[in-house]
Amino acid sequence: MRHVSGLILSVLFVASSTAHARATSSPFEQARVVQCMLDHTSADDETVFKNLIVAALNDESDSVKSHIVQVSSIMMNLALTKCEVGMSMLADPQFQAAAKIYGQHLGEKLMKKAFDKLN
Repeated sequence: MRHVSGLILSVLFVASSTAHARATSSPFEQARVVQCMLDHTSADDETVFKNLIVAALNDESDSVKSHIVQVSSIMMNLALTKCEVGMSMLADPQFQAAAKIYGQHLGEKLMKKAFDKLN
């Protein structure tokens, strides 16, 4: 999964490579952004993330790449439209760290749901 996280971050970086220097003077609030993204994640977003996990577990590299692009798009959309993250922040290491934490939390949530169904 570490490889998948790195690929997601790479896609985020590439997608935001045209962004200019950070324009806002307010500090980046990582915990707030992560929680905001989690709060606004839809069932459809979760399905895309589940598909990424399944593709990774099945070693389906082409499918993994496709789902990484979709997950990256979801994260950027959430950040930009729901969580007040500016385009210039997408390439910032602070946002990339927040995206990684978001992915970890969402993955844990989905795994918990899966194991709950086994009981």
